Amino acid sequence: METKVIKIEDLQKAASAIKEAADVLARGGLVGFPTETVYGLAANTDSRHGPERLSSVKKRSEEKPYTLHIGEKSILGRYVPQLSLLNRQFLKKAWPGPLTVVFTLNQNQIDLIRENLPDYRINALYHEGSIGIRMPDHEVAQSLLRAVDAPVIASSANISETSAPVSAEDVLEQLAGRIDLILDSGPTKYQKASTIVRLTGDELEILREGVLDAGAVKRMRQVNILFVCTGNSCRSPMAEGFCQRELAEKLGCSVDQLAEKGYKIISAGILAGCGAPATPEAVQACQEASVDISGHRTQLTTAELVYEADYIFAMDASHLHAVNNLAPYRSAQTVLLSKEGNIADPIGMPIGTYRKCARLIARSVQERLKEIF
Repeated sequence: METKVIKIEDLQKAASAIKEAADVLARGGLVGFPTETVYGLAANTDSRHGPERLSSVKKRSEEKPYTLHIGEKSILGRYVPQLSLLNRQFLKKAWPGPLTVVFTLNQNQIDLIRENLPDYRINALYHEGSIGIRMPDHEVAQSLLRAVDAPVIASSANISETSAPVSAEDVLEQLAGRIDLILDSGPTKYQKASTIVRLTGDELEILREGVLDAGAVKRMRQVNILFVCTGNSCRSPMAEGFCQRELAEKLGCSVDQLAEKGYKIISAGILAGCGAPATPEAVQACQEASVDISGHRTQLTTAELVYEADYIFAMDASHLHAVNNLAPYRSAQTVLLSKEGNIADPIGMPIGTYRKCARLIARSVQERLKEIF
């Protein structure tokens, strides 16, 4: 067999090459393709011969599982249903990117998979109740994966126990005449393997450090919720307090344990000074609802806080407008907290007004958290 190499210099002109590679996979052939880390070797799991050839070419045991590669995040739910909020946000930040995730599935997830996937695909993709998935951050790889009407498994395009290839020339050096086609898009960006993590429920274990180190993974592994008002002395700290309580109850932990669970709940004000306490009336209204915000200190809403937030809830339209001006690219993450509209500022009003405001905030927080989860 002669291994064909197609040089891809312009993705817009690569449609025919992608189609040819997809056709090779459909027939049970093997295709070397670029990712941002190393070159991969792909096989179509719906082909009886593809996975067998992959193991044969790599000189690897057929019992050792391969990684499912996907070209878009929207199909993840087919293979790993019922992901938690923490895991959804983690993958939203990490993918596409140099991260391979091994999902350990619970019985309910396994039952759902059995209802929706045929046995031959389950046998090809899952191993002892787990599945490895990767979404490369490379346009050629994503285009190829989207073009194949079947799950595609892949491994590095080399013989087992040898160095992973970072160019088409490296692939040819080891596998010329043994695979059908190589899509050559030049040297890979990182020239280093992907990081591998295992997710078991909301627990994360790093199995191999690669492009991403443990610190980078940890920074991605957090859900950030930001509440914004004017001075950060009443409405937004009340929302922060109620959100912490509701979230702790949902997760079965204490408020102090939220950070280690991966959740960061904060508030800020678009005109706030730094370090002032919440108003006495806000503290009292929350205290009457068993929420303690006595330790709150005000802070200014900054572009950095907005950028870090996964969800941003504004108290009224002026705050929404201010956040969107501060960071227009985060407008999709920013909404009013209350579906009823603006939450009026109780500053300077009697305690009864604060109590009414606190009830509206508490109810709105519950509704928003229900949506998020």
